[in-house]
Amino acid sequence: MLISKEIRKHILEIKPNYFPQAFPKIFSWKELENLLNLRPFVNATRFKIINGKGYNWNRQAWMSDINCFPPSLLADELKEHHCYFSDSSRVNKDINAICSELENMFENSAVDAHIYFTIADILEGGFGIHWDYSHNLIVQIEGGTRFLLWDYYADEKETERVVNSLPVDPVYDVILNPGDAVFVPLRSYHKAISQSKRLSVSFPISFGENSPPQDRYWLEI
Repeated sequence: MLISKEIRKHILEIKPNYFPQAFPKIFSWKELENLLNLRPFVNATRFKIINGKGYNWNRQAWMSDINCFPPSLLADELKEHHCYFSDSSRVNKDINAICSELENMFENSAVDAHIYFTIADILEGGFGIHWDYSHNLIVQIEGGTRFLLWDYYADEKETERVVNSLPVDPVYDVILNPGDAVFVPLRSYHKAISQSKRLSVSFPISFGENSPPQDRYWLEI
């Protein structure tokens, strides 16, 4: 098991929590580099640059995946913006295994992996103070991230996900280093601030999906 019994117990309490040095190395910069150079993986549905800009490019020869960021475009944009991949739960065996363990912990759940990264040493922006529609287990892989986590929740009728401030202090204001993790319950406010070039994996846990969870069988040849 990659999620210890102690961490499982705390996650199932459904409260904001911080777990220092809780996970082994489950991903790497080299694996990220490989994904960025794998054309189908940087399609505009899976790969996002957090800046609100629109992009377009010409179709190139022999391409069956035409809605994919050209690598030369990414070479410039990655230096200026925070980025992430969704639909990444099968990028390696460990990440797939964590998704499977979380799905077994929560009945009728479906788990994905989102890979967040910043390659600039210092970069402002990001999502700001916000909440999500799913529980999230966030594991720091490389670099440092200042993470603010509130035991304060958006009302069920609230639809605006980003706020400028909150009337209470965060229960956690920590620097996440490699191996550290936080658990963020759904609708709990939180904010991530890059302290350096950094890489993390978020595991969103959703419920009530119309489709079944992904097949977690891992092929070995």
